Amino acid sequence: MVELMVALLLASLLAAGIGQAFLVTGRSYRIHENLARLTENSRHALELLVADLRRAGYLGTLRGHAAIVDRSTGGAANGYRTARDYGYCMDIDWVRMLSHPVFGKDDHRQGYDCLPSEPVPVGDVLVTRYAAPLPATAQSGTMTGAATHPDHLYLLTSPDSGVLVEGRQVVATPSGPAPDSLAQLIAHGYFIRPSTATGGCRPRRTLPALYRLAQSGNRLVAREVARGIEQFQVQYGIDGDGDGSVDRFVDAMAAGHPGWQQVIAARIWLLARAECPETGYDNTHHYVLGNVTEHPATTDRNRDGVIDGDADGDGNDDYRRRLLSATVTLRNPRDG
Repeated sequence: MVELMVALLLASLLAAGIGQAFLVTGRSYRIHENLARLTENSRHALELLVADLRRAGYLGTLRGHAAIVDRSTGGAANGYRTARDYGYCMDIDWVRMLSHPVFGKDDHRQGYDCLPSEPVPVGDVLVTRYAAPLPATAQSGTMTGAATHPDHLYLLTSPDSGVLVEGRQVVATPSGPAPDSLAQLIAHGYFIRPSTATGGCRPRRTLPALYRLAQSGNRLVAREVARGIEQFQVQYGIDGDGDGSVDRFVDAMAAGHPGWQQVIAARIWLLARAECPETGYDNTHHYVLGNVTEHPATTDRNRDGVIDGDADGDGNDDYRRRLLSATVTLRNPRDG
């Protein structure tokens, strides 16, 4: 009997040890899974933004936007879009504003009606514009052999001139000297808003995300590109004396400010948040993003007396975060 009781005790201790090891392993797996997803989402968002900033202002073989003749619908009626538009938008006219290859709003979207109607909860807005080359064959002043969308805008360019047309007009462009390249006009607007997904948390929680506004057919559509992006800040490198180097970094200027024509670099910050809170983890860090400092342990945006990320009721934020930043030199500075 004694031997049986000793055996049962040892078996119980062994089972308890195995159970505890299983719980620890499971928790460790979830932590590493959250960190891996956090890293993947934040890196993807940063790479996307850096790539777009490096393309900003590119117009194919054309040396400057002033030499463009706009023959697209709306362009012929309203005239080619210039700096006097100050970055505002009217449907897809927002895409054609090449005088603003880089544009932004600082922590709000007042006076900027291009974004979806719901408010942007937090963070800056960044807009980039450029021409994305398409493979094509030049034939007697027209371009053939490239897949084009009838409602999207395209540039047919040579070093000294360019023609802006819609996809349906590409093969019908008036004859003349054959252009050197065909490129689709791209405009992207980046901002933060709540994701349509809620992640795998129980209970389900609102998840922030980075969205990108772009032309889709004859309208502008915002699509989620990276989940978990909680804060987004941008500062712009100004070359005020024209010596090719940054004099200072500033926050987004007023829409009509001449400084937009002097931007030669951009500095971006992203604060990414894990999809789910972690019991027993308290985030007491301060995160500095340009002119903004985030302290999740004291953040109560809806002013309900509860820390936004407090899942276990201990009065502290329970989400892991990662801060990333990059400084990008614009490869296509203003040249008129």
